[in-house]
Amino acid sequence: MPTFKAPQYSKVVDPSTGKQESCYTFSIFFDNKEEGITFIAEKKEDISLQTLQNCVIEHVNWWNHFVSEFLHATAIFFSKPYTIDNINKIAKHKLSGKDSPHFPSNVTVKPTIIQITGGKFVIHWEYVMQQMMIDIPDLEEEDEDNNTIDMSKLPVGKEQQVINDLQELNIDQLPIDKNSTEEGFEVENPAKFYDKQRVKEARLKAKLALYKANRQIAKYYDKYGVNDISDSESETDIETSDDEEDEEEVQL
Repeated sequence: MPTFKAPQYSKVVDPSTGKQESCYTFSIFFDNKEEGITFIAEKKEDISLQTLQNCVIEHVNWWNHFVSEFLHATAIFFSKPYTIDNINKIAKHKLSGKDSPHFPSNVTVKPTIIQITGGKFVIHWEYVMQQMMIDIPDLEEEDEDNNTIDMSKLPVGKEQQVINDLQELNIDQLPIDKNSTEEGFEVENPAKFYDKQRVKEARLKAKLALYKANRQIAKYYDKYGVNDISDSESETDIETSDDEEDEEEVQL
C-alpha cells in the first residue's frame, strides 16, 4: 500500500463564501510496483465518477484496505480514532488525469491526495490511460494438444511529529450533505458484488465452452466435408442449463 505523508497546513479561500478556511492536505505516494484500480474505457465518457464508483465497489477489499492504512498511518493527527464507515459516509471524490485519443484503453486510477477543508473530506484520484494492444495467435496452426483455455490468465514508522501550528482534526465536525451526490458515494455490500462476480464468471465460462465447441465442429467439417454430427442431445442439455441458470438469476 502507499505512503501517507504528514498533512500540510494552509489557508484557502472558499469560492462560495469568500472566507478563509483551514486546509489539511495529505499527499499519497504509490510505489511503481503497486497496482491501483483498473477498468476499460471504450470512449471518453466512460472515464467518470460513476465509473470510479462502480470500480471501487467491485474492488471493495482494496478500497477498505486503503482507508484502513490511511487511518492507521495518520491517527496521530486526529482527535480520536475513526473507522472505515466514518470515512465512507463523509468522503467525496474528484477525478482528473491526462487524456489519450486512443480507445479502447486500459485506465488505472489511484488516489493521490486527501484534502480536508471547509467541512469537506475530499479524495483526489488521478487516472493514467494505456492503449489496449490485442495479439491474436493463428488458431489454425495451433497444435491439437494445446487447444486449452487457461482461466487463470483471463482479463476480474510513525510520521513526523505534529507541527506546532497544526491543530488536531475532528472528523465529527465535518457535516454530511445529504443533498450532494455528484462527488460522494458509499461502498455497497461486498457479498452482493461477490455473488455478482460469480455470475459473470459462470457466463464467461459458458461462452468460452460454446466457442470451443463451435471451433471443433468447424475443424471437423473442414477435414471430412460432411455434416453428420447430431446435436439434438446437446441442444437439449443446453436448453436445460439455460433454464436452470435463469432460475438461479431470479433467486439472486
